[in-house]
Amino acid sequence: MTQFKPIKTSRVSEDVLIQLKEAILLGAYKSGDKLPSERELTHQFQVSRGVVREAVRALELSGFVVMRQGPAGGAFVTDLSFNQVGNAFLDLFLANKVSMAEVAEVRSHVEPKVAQLAAIHITPEHQKQLEHAQEAEFVTPKSHGERIVRLTDVHIVLAQICGNHFFEATVRSMLKLTAEVVLAVEADHEALHNAGEHAPIIDAVIKGDPERASSEMEQHLKRFSDSLIEMEKIYRKKFTLEKAP
Repeated sequence: MTQFKPIKTSRVSEDVLIQLKEAILLGAYKSGDKLPSERELTHQFQVSRGVVREAVRALELSGFVVMRQGPAGGAFVTDLSFNQVGNAFLDLFLANKVSMAEVAEVRSHVEPKVAQLAAIHITPEHQKQLEHAQEAEFVTPKSHGERIVRLTDVHIVLAQICGNHFFEATVRSMLKLTAEVVLAVEADHEALHNAGEHAPIIDAVIKGDPERASSEMEQHLKRFSDSLIEMEKIYRKKFTLEKAP
């Protein structure tokens, strides 16, 4: 079992959090493992229970652990995913620290590069994934949410193919934020984005043409970025009215 160091600095809770995170990230506790009990952590760190609770709560909020109740309950390590990054982006947007104009600008730089890299790294298996994602766009969705998932899947597959996990995390985060705005505003989804609009990008990637893939993605993003910026204005107004007393 990992032996934690007693805390002797003024940043008590933060230092406990840092050590717990480090233990998880280094593999001392894997997905599904239960952290030591509150009593055990209190003894090892030589701090109060309140400090331990605060640190574990911070772990839960950042997605490192999930709390389970009952006799066999406690803090269990989760399987870290890109969702944590996406949630952070969404929180920044809700706090009015990030705008759709900024998201559109970043997408205009990142996603053409992602498409370019995907065209370089394309394999027969990747081709099947892209074709499947494209076919799914034409399946009648059961909800607006499902439609958005189908129309963004190509972007996610391209991000996976590109071979850069940081690009993939960024793309997923921006798509999650975009979906939040589109769903909340309830815009004319078909006017914003039709099925099949990714065809030129997919064709260029499958044919291994990096420059055309990049150019097609750039044009694709330009077609609806202005609409998303306008939708943010509606979203902000709606959100403000709903929060008003």
